[in-house]
Amino acid sequence: MATHSEQREYGLLVAQLRALDSDIEAARAIAPRATHGLGLDFHARHEIPHAVYGERVRLPDGAEIVIRPIEPGDVDQLRVGFEHLSAVSRFRRFRGRVDRLTSHQLAEMTNVDHESHEAMVAFAAANGEGIGIARYMRADDDPLQAEFTCTVADLWQSRGVGTALVERLAARARAVGIERFTTVILAGYQPARRLLAHVADEISEHGEGGTVEIIARGRDAAS
Repeated sequence: MATHSEQREYGLLVAQLRALDSDIEAARAIAPRATHGLGLDFHARHEIPHAVYGERVRLPDGAEIVIRPIEPGDVDQLRVGFEHLSAVSRFRRFRGRVDRLTSHQLAEMTNVDHESHEAMVAFAAANGEGIGIARYMRADDDPLQAEFTCTVADLWQSRGVGTALVERLAARARAVGIERFTTVILAGYQPARRLLAHVADEISEHGEGGTVEIIARGRDAAS
């Protein structure tokens, strides 16, 4: 008889496959409209470009993004950014099916104190579209430790957006005395592990039921 951990791992695998099926169906539906070289936008819509401010960062492929701390006025951009995520990307972030963010969740994510709870957001410089967010939340029982997450829009993944976000998030964490990060990722999802390793050194990890909890110590800026 399978253990509870094995059953949970199997359930996660099935759910990931369902998310992949959902993305394949969405891709098939929009394939006739796909523009060569731009990839597939799983929730295509035409937004009116708007100006953004913050630190301008040029990615290795030449694209330019803007990064700054999140603000309450970013609610709409956060909502639209979530809608543009594929089902698989949503599943990797929340480790479960999430179809929408509630108004309460959006308010919690954008109203932060920039000390115990911080979030850095990235926008496409060309049109102001929200394309990524990295966040930490300090542990209630340990002021030296914080939970770490990072999510990047599908069309911007593997282009350096996540790296730029976590570098700046780690700097802000150091400034308020946070020394360790924790994160829970799906077993085998190496991009998330590499992103954390870019700014922190792993102390320990514990895997169970298809997920891995990692604890890592943040590095000095000079490291």
